[in-house]
Amino acid sequence: MNSLIPARGGLKSRPAGAPGKRSLSPILPLVAGIACLAGACELRVHNESETASGSDTSSTSATTDGDGAPEVCLRYVACLKEIDAEAGAEAEATHGANGSCWSGDETAAADCLALCDAQLRNYAKAFPDVAACEDEGIVSDVEFEIGQAVFDPVDPFLPPVYKSLEPGATLPVVRGGQGLLMLPFGLRGKNFVITEDPNDWDNPKMPRVDMWVDIDGHNVGFGGHFARLNNYSVGFYPLDDGMGTLEHMYIAIIVPDAIADPQTLTGQPGKVHIELNTFGEPASIQELEFVVAPQIQEY
Repeated sequence: MNSLIPARGGLKSRPAGAPGKRSLSPILPLVAGIACLAGACELRVHNESETASGSDTSSTSATTDGDGAPEVCLRYVACLKEIDAEAGAEAEATHGANGSCWSGDETAAADCLALCDAQLRNYAKAFPDVAACEDEGIVSDVEFEIGQAVFDPVDPFLPPVYKSLEPGATLPVVRGGQGLLMLPFGLRGKNFVITEDPNDWDNPKMPRVDMWVDIDGHNVGFGGHFARLNNYSVGFYPLDDGMGTLEHMYIAIIVPDAIADPQTLTGQPGKVHIELNTFGEPASIQELEFVVAPQIQEY
């Protein structure tokens, strides 16, 4: 089964289940990977520009302590030592200041950093009273903002336009050309690696998002959310603005089938939480409250 991805100039098909993420094997896994369940949410992407980014671009690196290990990995190791001394010693040998993670290639190092980042945040939630597991203050150069894709209500063939989404602003439910109802969340950012081909789903340098959306009275999906996405690749394009801005026009959060009357969504307060995972950097996290617009927009 293929999912259809609207893109400028037509439809492109992508194999169902693509893309996967490079495997991470945490020493003490606390939270299993969560996939978006059928009927709970779907994702479609549209990028306004078809301009390729050249080679992998916007290169950056995570903050390190000067010995090769990023700060987030030093904190992860220290946390694990407090929880399980034996596992902590193993982590020291791989993810510590002089660990084996930092003697290989950049992809292996990025995998190690991603594990440190995810697990430290897991342990911070599981052991809130363990000071060594505090996950606040992790430094990253990555910047991003949550926006929306604005569709022309008169000409459905015009590409959407990106608009920043301010806290408390209205976000419309949009009925697309295939009859799907969606919330179109856009992303803009800078200072992170993107791929030459924004549709290269299996590239380890592809940015990915973990994301959930809540709408009051309508959180009928997996995990008690209106919709949830996990580990989903998003293709960014560089904008010609002289500022290094990168854009993903929109992630379409599909209204769940369990919502019998979509009109009940209008006027309801909601919240979106997005974790942007980029190559060689800790996750960058944004949350934003919004209100569903009073009318469903047709296009």
